[in-house]
Amino acid sequence: MYRHIPRGLVILAVMVLLLGSLFAAQAQGGGTLRVGMVAPQVLDPALGSNDPEVLLNRAQYDYLVDVLPDKSLAPNLATDWTISDDGLTYTFTLADGVTFTDGAPFTAADVVYTFNRLCALNSPALALLNGGYFAVSAPDDRTAVFTLTTEPCFPTEDPVLMTEAFPNADFLYGVADRFALIVRDASLAPDAPGSDGDVNSTGPFVGTGPFVLTDYREGERATLTRNENYWKAGQPALDGLELIFINDPITQVDALRSGQVDFIFKISPEQVAVLEGESGITVLQQATNQHPVVRLRVDQGPGQDERVRRAFKLATDREQLNELVLEGRGIIGNNNPIGPGFGTFYSEDTEEPGYDPAAACALLVEAGYPDGLTMTLQTINVLGYDQLATVLQQQWAEGCINVDIQVNEEGFYYSDDNPNNWLQAELGITGWGDRPVPQGYLTQAYITGGIYNETHWSDPELDELVAQAGITTDQAARADIYHQIADIFAARGPIIVPWFAPIFGAVRDNVQGLTMAPFPGLTDLRTVSVSGG
Repeated sequence: MYRHIPRGLVILAVMVLLLGSLFAAQAQGGGTLRVGMVAPQVLDPALGSNDPEVLLNRAQYDYLVDVLPDKSLAPNLATDWTISDDGLTYTFTLADGVTFTDGAPFTAADVVYTFNRLCALNSPALALLNGGYFAVSAPDDRTAVFTLTTEPCFPTEDPVLMTEAFPNADFLYGVADRFALIVRDASLAPDAPGSDGDVNSTGPFVGTGPFVLTDYREGERATLTRNENYWKAGQPALDGLELIFINDPITQVDALRSGQVDFIFKISPEQVAVLEGESGITVLQQATNQHPVVRLRVDQGPGQDERVRRAFKLATDREQLNELVLEGRGIIGNNNPIGPGFGTFYSEDTEEPGYDPAAACALLVEAGYPDGLTMTLQTINVLGYDQLATVLQQQWAEGCINVDIQVNEEGFYYSDDNPNNWLQAELGITGWGDRPVPQGYLTQAYITGGIYNETHWSDPELDELVAQAGITTDQAARADIYHQIADIFAARGPIIVPWFAPIFGAVRDNVQGLTMAPFPGLTDLRTVSVSGG
C-alpha cells in the first residue's frame, strides 16, 4: 500500500544520505600526503637522477611505459606497442584524450621532442636507449616510432658510426627509464614555461602528470595540487602533495613520529628498529638490488695499481659489515653490481678473496707502500653509510689502510657544485639504487666513458662484454656473459660491494594505497590517499 511521506522528511533523508556518502568518501580518500625527503638539486626531468628528484618529477609528468615494483613493464601514455621482426623498430600507440596541465593536447610530437631533448642533453637515459643510437618519429598524432640506427642521436664532434644496427634487449626499459618523463613540445609553445631549456622553481616544463606544482621554496618544500583534468579516471586520489625537504635522516624519522610528515624512505637500519614499535606507523620493506659501492679511482692515485685494489678487498670483511651495519638483513655481495635479485644473471661461482688483512699489508708493501696507505674516505649520511665507513675504517686499519672519514649530506655529495663530489673523490662510498636490468648499472657506471663512471675505469674486455650483453636476447647466453663480467670485477675491478640490501621506508597508518617502489623515487602516488587529515 502506498503511504504518503511528508516532502520535508524526504528532503531531510536525501540530505542525510548525501552527507553520509560525502563523509564516507572523505574517510576513504583524498587528503594531502606529506613526504619528508632530502632536498632535490636538479629539477630538470631529463637529468634529475636521485630519489627526491625523481619523486618530484614523477608527480608532474608521465612515462610512456611504467616499470612496476616487480620490474615488469606496463602501459601508461603508450597504451600498447609492437616490435618489428628484426628487432630494430618499436611502434607505440598513444593514449587518446590526454592533455597537458596547460590544456594542450598530448600528441606524438611531444614524444619526439622529449626523446630528442634527452639526446641533446646526453641524458643518462641514453645508456639503455641503445647508447643513443636511435631515431624517433611521429607518423601521426597517436603513433610514435623508435628506430635503432647506426648513428648517434647526441651531439658529438667525432661521431662513432656503427657498421650496422643491432637489436637491443633492454630498449623498452630505456623508453621507461626514470629520466624519460614526457614534457610538452616547447617548439609548439615558445612562451611556455621551460621552453628556454631552463628548469627551475619558477619555470618547470609542462607535463601531463597527476599533480601540478603550485609553490616551490628551494631548500624548504614543494607544494603540488591535484590535476583535476588528469587523464586516468579517478586519479589521483589525493587532493595534494607536500614534499618537505629534510636533509638529516634522523630529523626525518622524528618528523614522522611527531606527525609532521606521513611518509619517508631510505631509512637506515638503526632507525628501522626505532620505528618498528611505534604506534600508528608501519615500516615498509622492499627487496632490491640497492647496494653501496666502495670504490677507488683508477685514473689517479693509489687505485691505479691493481695490487692496491686487491688489498682493499682483502682488508674488507663483508660478512661482518652485513652483521654490524645492516643487522644481517642484506645478502653478501661479491664485488660487482649484478646481485641475486637478477636471477640467473647473478654468478654464484665467482670467487672473491676472503678477509685476510695480513695479505693486504703484504700487497701494499709490494705496491710501494711499506708504511701502509693513508687516504680520505668520502661517504654520505643516509642508509647507514656513515656507520659503514666507521666499520670499514676499523677493518682496514688491520690491513695497513688508514682512512680519515668525511661525511657529506647526500644532496651535496652528488651535486655538481661540490668540487670533491662522488665523481671526483679518490675513495668514496656511493649508494646505488635498484635498477630493473643489469645493463642500467654497467652502461652508466663501468664502461669506458660511462656518464656515471665514478671509478674512471676503462677495461676493453669489459666494454666488449657489456656491448654483447646489450644485443643478446637469449637469456642463457646473456647469463653467461654476465658471469664473465663478474669474473672481471673479481680479478681487477675497483669496487667493493659488501651487500645487496632491502630498502626501508615508513608510513603513517592513515595513508592508504602506498606501495613503495624498490627505487623509492619511482613510487606511484596516483592511487594513494590520506584519511582523517
